[in-house]
Parts: sequence; structure tokens; C-alpha cells
Amino acid sequence: MTDEFAELLGMVPVSVEGGDLTFARGELHSTLSIWKDRFDRSVFGWTVHTYDSALRDRMESFGGMSIRIDHPAPSGGGNPTNIPPAACYPWPAGGTPLAPQAAAAVTGYGPVSLHFVRDRHDLGLLLLADDHVHRGRVWSFAPTNTEPARIAKAILLARHSGDQDLERAAVVKLRDRGEEPVAPWPDYLFRQAVADWAKQYSKATGIDLSDLARLKRKRPEYPAVPEPHGS
Repeated sequence: MTDEFAELLGMVPVSVEGGDLTFARGELHSTLSIWKDRFDRSVFGWTVHTYDSALRDRMESFGGMSIRIDHPAPSGGGNPTNIPPAACYPWPAGGTPLAPQAAAAVTGYGPVSLHFVRDRHDLGLLLLADDHVHRGRVWSFAPTNTEPARIAKAILLARHSGDQDLERAAVVKLRDRGEEPVAPWPDYLFRQAVADWAKQYSKATGIDLSDLARLKRKRPEYPAVPEPHGS
């Protein structure tokens, strides 16, 4: 099936492993994963993740430094959900070709999903987004319950790549949201959740996030906002 996917995409993967086709664009890699539904093995789905290749291995246990790109179901529904997409295409038995509906989805949504993230800075902005970001007919997956983890990832990515503009945007959002409770725990604040994630990310990558980890304190000192370039 991976050969058929590559042909439909009109793109040559740099690697194929199991049901994963990986494509490279500079420091970004995108993996299109083909998976069978765990409850109904007669159907399958596919999903794209785009990630920073330099941080992938060190962040693997946290889902990588990545964003997921989703596409509409065959029913035509184009509204993002906060749960993984349902497998909805018939699995081709006995080496038969993909069903026309499945092939059309790969052709129509595959290339735009693989090119959804423009560059490393854009990946950081997508991690910072308050909600799912639509571009054309596909969108990035950004459920609200992952915001603290995503903001910690964005700051980690900014520091790793020296992107002061990204770090500034992340710190501004952190300061704005820091004292809000994280649902469903009224006594657990946004900044405390960021601190918990930052501690784990720093340990995994060796990148200093100690100022974020200190946000767990009762009287926190927020990170300084980096000065704009040229100031």
C-alpha cells in the first residue's frame, strides 16, 4: 500500500518503515502514517505529523516536536475534533487497489498536509495556536487540553533554533494565560502545567528551561520577553 500512496502523492519518500512514509524538507520532516482501526481491522485511516528533525529523537517519548495535520472524513465533515480521527476507508484485501474514495482523499489531502507547515518558525506558531488552524481543506490539530504542553514545546523549539520572535510570542502568551486554571483542576494553574512539562522536556533534551520550571512556585517570576531584532 505504501507504494500506491507514494504514487498517488507524486512524491518520493526519504524512508518507508511499515506503514510510515517520511518526507524531508530542510529541518522539517513529515510522516504520513497508515494505520488500521484497532476495533475494526477491515478499515484504515492515515494521518500526517510534521516535526523538527533535530529534536525528534530526544522528544520521542512526548510525541516528538511535532504537529498533527488532519483532513475531512469521506462524509465531508471538515470540522476539527479533539479526538483522533476515525478510520473510515475499506482496507484493500488481497492486494487490490485502494477504493476510489480512499485514493481521491490521498491525492486531494496528502500533498497539502505534507506541505502544511512552512518552516520551523511556522511549526512553533502552530504549537502556540489557541485552536486548530485551517489552511485550505486541512488543519493542524491543537486541542485546548494540550496548550500548556504545546507552549513549553514552542519555547523549547525557539531556544533550540535561536528564534527570538517565536520565543517572544510564546512568553507573551504564557504571561497572559499563566494564572488561569487548567480544566478540570481549579487549583492547577496554566503556568504550573507549563512548568511541569518544561521540567520533563529539559531533562529529555538538555536544553535549559529552568526559568519555566520555576513557574511552579507560589510566587513565580515569568521569563523575560526577548527584545525584538534590531532594538
